[in-house]
Amino acid sequence: MSRAFWVRVHRWAGLAMAGFLVIVGATGSVLAFRDEIDVCLNPDLLTVAARDAAALDPLELRERAAALYPGARIDDASLEVEPGRSYMARVWTKGEGESAALIFLYLDPYSGERLGTRSWGVVSLDRKNLLFFLYRLHYTLALPAFTGSFGSYLLGVAALIWTIDCFVAFYLTLPPRRRDRSNASHAAKSWWDRWRPAWRIKLDGGAYRVNFDIHRAFGLWTWAMLLVFAWSGVGFNLDVVYRPTMKALFGFAELPAALPARAEPLDAPFLDWRAARVVGRRLLDEQARRAGFSIESETLLSYDRSRGVYALVAHSSPTIAANARAMVVFDADSGALRAATWPGDSAEKAGNSIGRWLARLHTASIFGLPMKILVCVMGFAICALSVTGVHICRKKRKALRFREAHGGAARAPLEPMDSE
Repeated sequence: MSRAFWVRVHRWAGLAMAGFLVIVGATGSVLAFRDEIDVCLNPDLLTVAARDAAALDPLELRERAAALYPGARIDDASLEVEPGRSYMARVWTKGEGESAALIFLYLDPYSGERLGTRSWGVVSLDRKNLLFFLYRLHYTLALPAFTGSFGSYLLGVAALIWTIDCFVAFYLTLPPRRRDRSNASHAAKSWWDRWRPAWRIKLDGGAYRVNFDIHRAFGLWTWAMLLVFAWSGVGFNLDVVYRPTMKALFGFAELPAALPARAEPLDAPFLDWRAARVVGRRLLDEQARRAGFSIESETLLSYDRSRGVYALVAHSSPTIAANARAMVVFDADSGALRAATWPGDSAEKAGNSIGRWLARLHTASIFGLPMKILVCVMGFAICALSVTGVHICRKKRKALRFREAHGGAARAPLEPMDSE
């Protein structure tokens, strides 16, 4: 296919994605510092006075949260209590499917006192709900509940187009094949000499040229991270494409998520939460001794009613993997081990490890402050690429109309020489 064909593909893909990318880029810049911003906006919910006394057991805090909402579901319990921070419980109030409301309840971890709540799904820009709204806008377009997962699906499709367009755009920055080899000065230039201008912004080239160079150079310098955001976006929102692709390219193990669902949800398992933690600890210790890793700290105990299993997650070492964690999944009635995974597990495939790294890079969950700054800057770069791309398309459309109106004039005002 000709270069002109891929130019058209790039333009139409860019126009289709532009609105979505501006939204996710702008919100992503803020969400890179979501925790810091949220604490500044809501210290009454998220912080408590530091004390010398030990915090309550996390499962005791979960029980107190459940007592405040009789009949509601609390299907996970964080096992980490950070000094000076409140304890959060996710409470699903009565309802089925989309009708169930998710409430975030905040407790004082030292006394169990209720500090306040906020609801998922509220469309509000007040300080309490601002970060939640931006998060929903970033991942689901904050569409109304009756649309189900349509917003997430749209963003997944946009991310898939973006992934493909990353490679198309990169190809278009490469110097075209030489057509006139009789030009000695042109023939003397190496391939790199002809590609080098694509990495630069020519500030004295006029407004249109600067806009074009920003679009091309920003795209090249940030290309690797753009691909990370694009493909991880497919992973977050379009699993039906992501998993088969990763499995075909790198191998992908369907670990605990592949456990079969029960005919009926198990609402009253034999093991309560405290007993489940004891069983989970024993199973984790057994896996650690067998595989040669150590457990640093427990992070989460969760219950899946649809499959009738508990899962205990813990930080593990030694490893250099992103999101280094070990997990055991076990039957909620018998305590029998159903699945286990840990970094370096031979049952894992390269696709699992790559996906874990992509997710952590996307969410700035590794490498601390430098990564958060990079993700924040990348959000603005994505907005700039979208805006400059639309501007280029508008100018080219204007140039086309000029040629049509003037009987195919050689060049319209502001029309670039580039083949982009």
